[in-house]
Amino acid sequence: MENLLPGTSSSSSAAECFPPDTKTDNSGSGSSRIISSMVSTKKKKSSLSPSNSNKTLNPTPSTTTVKVGGASSSSRNRNDDVSRVLCSSYGSVSVCGRRREMEDAVTVEPGFISTDFIRFDFFAVYDGHGGSKVAQACRNRLHQLLAKEIEDIEQQLIELNLNDNPVLTYKRTDGERDHEDELDWESIMSSCFNKMDEEINGSGIENEEEENNNTDQTESGSGSGSGSGSSMKTIGSTAVVAILGKGKLVVANCGDSRAVLSRGGAAAIPLSRDHKPDRPDELERVEAAGGRVIDWNGYRVLGVLATSRSIGDFYLKPYVTSEPEVTVMERTTNDDFLILASDGLWDVMTNETACEVVRKCLEGRTLVRRSSMSVNRNNAGEAAAVLAELAMARGSKDNISVVVVELKRSS
Repeated sequence: MENLLPGTSSSSSAAECFPPDTKTDNSGSGSSRIISSMVSTKKKKSSLSPSNSNKTLNPTPSTTTVKVGGASSSSRNRNDDVSRVLCSSYGSVSVCGRRREMEDAVTVEPGFISTDFIRFDFFAVYDGHGGSKVAQACRNRLHQLLAKEIEDIEQQLIELNLNDNPVLTYKRTDGERDHEDELDWESIMSSCFNKMDEEINGSGIENEEEENNNTDQTESGSGSGSGSGSSMKTIGSTAVVAILGKGKLVVANCGDSRAVLSRGGAAAIPLSRDHKPDRPDELERVEAAGGRVIDWNGYRVLGVLATSRSIGDFYLKPYVTSEPEVTVMERTTNDDFLILASDGLWDVMTNETACEVVRKCLEGRTLVRRSSMSVNRNNAGEAAAVLAELAMARGSKDNISVVVVELKRSS
């Protein structure tokens, strides 16, 4: 997020397909190292390793691994019927771009919870700063914490008589409704994000890093290695998470990554608001906690961090909080697709332009010349890759991570 680095110039085919908008920086195009590009076909660990049913492509000049799947994928659970398929396709891409290190992380976990009563897909983008360890920890753990939180509440819903024994962890409703309608999403997401924050500050990655450092320094006879814990306190990550259910779309955001919904073939609906330090309510919150927002190459908390909420960053607490803002929407038949992305995309592209690009990809109207783009047309993976390519062509100076989820379902 900070210490933006200059890049070398290159050409990009995506730049020729879509006109620039008013927010675009066209001062130069960027070269990139593509870390991963994927459309998942089945529930798997966050590493998303390839399987024999996937196609591995090797376009030039970078290496991209593409996996295709969706509503028709044979790798979904055998018990899934059409009514339980939550989206048509989903894809993600993470590009290092002009940065020397990759600090973004992406999680795609279709069916990360699947029971007789509920099924949810999980998608998330994490934008690390000060290092990649917090983003990687979130990638590996946040959906697991959320799954346990929801499963525990579902068990309560099964065991308790909802009419006579209301509890704080769910909301009562009238009539027969799916269990997903009973969940208090704001409470669940807040608890999950705070637990992730506490894990990082507790006995998790910080102590593990310190133990490894101590071992290395003990073997070399160079000291106790007490500095590793303090270095972890300067690392953090934003998080934008989307939970897709049969009737609900839930987005939780902490930081300046963003979620946008396309509905009705035209509307670009923001499902999150960027947590920028100069946002009036965020500025008030930071100052009320005793902090300051300083204009130092842009507005930053204490002149350091360009976002006012994140997971980690313990040296800036309580001014920087991990509390997410949560949006819950009813799914409709007019919902087209969902975009999650780090600010490497949004710094050079408006919500409307991003939705226009994805819409053209899903309709097969893009003029993509790379071989990797022509194999799997009209899918979310191609759309995510084109967005990242276009962002680089428009001069994005940051890591770029994009997740696209096609929401149209077969009738």
